Amino acid sequence: MGYTATERDMAAYFRGGMTEGIIPGTGVRLTGEVFHSAGSYSVSDGKSVGDIFRSLFRSGELEQANRDFLYYILSPRDSAGKGAIILLHGLNERSWNKYIQWGVRLATDTGRPVVLFPFAYHMNRSPRSWIDRHLMVPLVAARTSAIPDTRMATFVNVALSTRMSASPQRFMLSGFQTVKDLAALTDSIREGTHPQLKGGGPVDIFAYSIGALATQVMMITKPSLLPADTRVMLFCGGSAFCMMNGTSKLIMDSKAFERLVSYYLEWPVNARSGEDEKLLKIMNDTPEGDAFYSMTSLERLKSRQGKPFSHMEGRFRAVTLTGDCVIPPEAVSATLHGADLEIWTPRYSFTHENPFPVLPGEMSTEVDRTFDRLFTAAAAFLS
Repeated sequence: MGYTATERDMAAYFRGGMTEGIIPGTGVRLTGEVFHSAGSYSVSDGKSVGDIFRSLFRSGELEQANRDFLYYILSPRDSAGKGAIILLHGLNERSWNKYIQWGVRLATDTGRPVVLFPFAYHMNRSPRSWIDRHLMVPLVAARTSAIPDTRMATFVNVALSTRMSASPQRFMLSGFQTVKDLAALTDSIREGTHPQLKGGGPVDIFAYSIGALATQVMMITKPSLLPADTRVMLFCGGSAFCMMNGTSKLIMDSKAFERLVSYYLEWPVNARSGEDEKLLKIMNDTPEGDAFYSMTSLERLKSRQGKPFSHMEGRFRAVTLTGDCVIPPEAVSATLHGADLEIWTPRYSFTHENPFPVLPGEMSTEVDRTFDRLFTAAAAFLS
């Protein structure tokens, strides 16, 4: 079966959530593993939001879910000692559903385990209430009433939008926690101490969207958070942060993204509050913070790092799509100047958030063809 038919079957099978066991028709086993995040980088809302929004910031469930959570492993038969491929998702994602077939395809074609690992405060590291239409719609109304010219505010993005607007420090701090978690996970896999992935082995990355930014930060951190032999493939990602357009019904509203960009481009020289001081300490005193600062703009990247992605000796590859409005291909090309980058032009309508839509009729063949092309190339590169 092609992508479209398989996706319909996958959607039906996983409608109730992540079901552990052999995924029908694949020979790939899905299992969950508990991760404990050693870092705690939360910030207070500073009483800067109205009462109706307080539940988005102050919740024991929220912080507990972000510290101790399940991540998932897709394991083909006879994959011990082959390390793993870590698959990284996009911004404001709350479900693994669209990535299951991606991971299954990588696992099947490479014969290696694929790890689905959530970013801080994403997926199951955040409360389910954040995607509850009945709870979030009143927050959308309150937000657009308070900020009338806000565009693309939806019940899907209002939690992230409100948190980023009130405390833009959260973007970097959550990323910092995530890359620290990923570095610890990578070490356990390579050293053979991971409870499920026995025998050690190399760790490679397939990163999509904002997952690409996190991966790039790990790559240019000095010393790098990734082993020297790690191979990296980026899909629909790779640009400096300020060249992205995060305004989307599925990601964040216009005012939230404007706040993020202005905050990081107008970087405060001196701490203006306790929360800024916490962030500045990380930015100024850690290699990860310095790497993130480099990735905030193309000018900073060039001045501090040169062309860091152009000398990877066959260990780095990127594919992006013409027509991507969130992370435009020209922005990716400028950031990855000199690197192995391909820009493809799909013959069907898509969005950044849904690069492989389930379409009817002949268009489904085009989607199937592009999906197959991407993951055949990714599997060959990561095998």
